[in-house]
Amino acid sequence: MRPESFKFLSAAVKPGRFFIILAVVCCLVILVFAGTSILQAQSPARKNTTPADNRIGDLEKDIMRLQRQADLFNLDALPDNLVLCDKKIPIFREDIRERFERELFQLLENKGLLTIVIKRYYKYLPMMTDEIGRAGVPSDLVYLAVTESYLNPRAVSRANAGGMWQFMKETGKMEGLIVNDCIDERYNMKKATRSALTHLKNLNGQFNDWLLAMAAYNAGPGRVREVIENQATRDFLDMYLPEETERYVFRILALKEIISNKERYGLHIDEKELYRPALISEIIVESTREFDSSILAKAMDVSYRTYRSNNLHLRKYKLPKGIYRVNVPTEKKDSFIKKMKSYSYIQCQ
Repeated sequence: MRPESFKFLSAAVKPGRFFIILAVVCCLVILVFAGTSILQAQSPARKNTTPADNRIGDLEKDIMRLQRQADLFNLDALPDNLVLCDKKIPIFREDIRERFERELFQLLENKGLLTIVIKRYYKYLPMMTDEIGRAGVPSDLVYLAVTESYLNPRAVSRANAGGMWQFMKETGKMEGLIVNDCIDERYNMKKATRSALTHLKNLNGQFNDWLLAMAAYNAGPGRVREVIENQATRDFLDMYLPEETERYVFRILALKEIISNKERYGLHIDEKELYRPALISEIIVESTREFDSSILAKAMDVSYRTYRSNNLHLRKYKLPKGIYRVNVPTEKKDSFIKKMKSYSYIQCQ
């Protein structure tokens, strides 16, 4: 058993609880070696068989489980102040703390997933921050996208909502996204982000409250208006809403807390392990005839997979004549435009 296991427990657990756990671990160690000695005495020796090592391995797994529990339920690590879209959340209120902790603890049960989410966050943050700045909306809205899809651009829900912002087809069309057999701009990271922020800005205009705008993004504005009319309150925190919608906004809050303070929750990610930022530029490509999408990848000087990863909205190998928004790696933007000039039937801008 490794010394650092005990070091972790002593730091993460309160003193009284630490000595209880230590006593249990010591008893387990004694039982392991006693049981191993009996087994070795009763069984003939076999080459390369190390029952003690196997038992110690199992014991170390138990120690790691205790470490995770100690880390997860160390209430001293929880924040005293929370803010979402410039609104202070009164975490001292027991009902609010309970709703917040439910989402926080559930998320912390899967630190592998959280590690991926944090890496994606830093990958897509520059693109999303740029669009947020243009829209003039709170930067915390990025955590809504994290909640919707864990920033998976290819995400599809059981209800057939698609993309990073999980637009339903009709909602996407209402916000100016093209959705047909050839193009589905719900999967265009830049365009979908722009449309989602516009949609949220419109919802905030209706309710004059970003938390209500988030709730309406999930449940629909009609449901939120119904609650306001029948419950005589405009404060999201005092509303009785469908459980999914209540949890949705608190999950946004919990993800913001975890991502903003990842080390506090045991998520230590070295900067060199982060994914490279997705720096892409949007080019308008107009063709007067059908063309093979592979020429776009060729002009970008990237693999077809890289081209498709940045252009999930372009769904066909052969694209009919028309106008397309093409996402190009920013460093290849100028060379892409230059190479596309060799095709007389295509214009770029």
